[in-house]
Amino acid sequence: MSTKKKIKRRLTLELIMMTVISLICGVLAAQAVNNVAVELVLGKLNRENYYEVQVQETLDNLNRFIQEKQVTEDNIELLASWAQTEKNVYVMFYRDVDALFGPYMATDVDETEEDGYGETDYYDVTLADGMTIKAELDCYLSAHLFYVIDAACFILGGIVFILILFALIHQKIRYINLLNRELKILGSGNLEYPMTIRGCDEITGLAWGIENLKNGILEQQLMKDEAQKANAELVTAMSHDLRTPLTSLIGYLELLTMQRYEDEGQLKNYLKYCREKAFQLKRMSDRLFEYFLVYGEREQQYHYRQMPCENLVEDLCNSQFFDWQEQGGVLECRIEPLTGHILVDSDYLQRVLDNLLSNLKKYGDGEKPLQIEACEKDGMLTLCIRNHVKKQENHRESTQIGLRTCKRIIEEHRGTFEWSLEGEIFSVCLRLPLVK
Repeated sequence: MSTKKKIKRRLTLELIMMTVISLICGVLAAQAVNNVAVELVLGKLNRENYYEVQVQETLDNLNRFIQEKQVTEDNIELLASWAQTEKNVYVMFYRDVDALFGPYMATDVDETEEDGYGETDYYDVTLADGMTIKAELDCYLSAHLFYVIDAACFILGGIVFILILFALIHQKIRYINLLNRELKILGSGNLEYPMTIRGCDEITGLAWGIENLKNGILEQQLMKDEAQKANAELVTAMSHDLRTPLTSLIGYLELLTMQRYEDEGQLKNYLKYCREKAFQLKRMSDRLFEYFLVYGEREQQYHYRQMPCENLVEDLCNSQFFDWQEQGGVLECRIEPLTGHILVDSDYLQRVLDNLLSNLKKYGDGEKPLQIEACEKDGMLTLCIRNHVKKQENHRESTQIGLRTCKRIIEEHRGTFEWSLEGEIFSVCLRLPLVK
């Protein structure tokens, strides 16, 4: 049985155990009270000679019955009807040694057997005609008294059972009320307030779930605050970085507008500077766009259309990396037969390819071949690009915003985008699902 199943059943087991414990306590309490009550009743009756009094009252009743009914040897069977009316009394009548009512006893008993009669109490009873018979009489306590004791003990045991069960369950109720109060504190906005974790059952699991949810919200708030801080810092930095080249560009354009240049060479230099500043502004704006594409909260709108995998790879090898080949780079394409189609937004996919090409131009070693591999496997178009990274002086750690932009775009296409740098080999592998 898994831990999860154990936790799910734990509260049920606890309730069963509480019920069993309460039931045992109730039964033990009822039995103990019953024993004490019976001992007290019997002790009191013994102290008050209850047995002797009952026997005497029974004999008195018997004598009155004999006188009232004029019971003689001829109608002695009337004693049987009297015996039936007497409750809590056992009686057996004897004449000499023969039993009138009950087991037959022989008349020719020996002396030893007669001595045995002494172990039982026999009482002389005189009939209306003067005949004397013997009565074996035994009185016992009324069963009604013991029924009352049993009923009282049963009720007491039930009360003990309910009280103990309520006390045990009340602990769980108190814990639930505590969680309810803590939830109200969290609902008021105090997410730093810790949840009380107690026990190991479903209620504890609920408390853990609330605690994890609270921690997740706190983490999201922290990330949101950090993102807002980073956005503010980026806007401030980009504002400064944009203002500097923009001021220079405006200055050069003012000089050109007022024709403040000495010769054609200076004019070309001014135009060259303007072009460089314009491209610098473009790079900064692209970087800003990429940042907000990665970290922005607004969903981008994609317009998908089917495209043959073969066309995409051919365009990649023949057109997209044309500039790489023009600069003297070597391109190695290893393409397996491609027959499938993919759903892509051509504009966003072009942005991915432009980003990759920009990184290759910036960091790739043009003296080493650029490898492109493409294949269809497991319902996915797999495209891998590898190249050598050239050594750079004054190397600055990249923020990888461009690669993160590519990753987000490909993931919006339900694909995957992975990159790695092992030694001098930089690898990019993207996968897009094939249209079924």
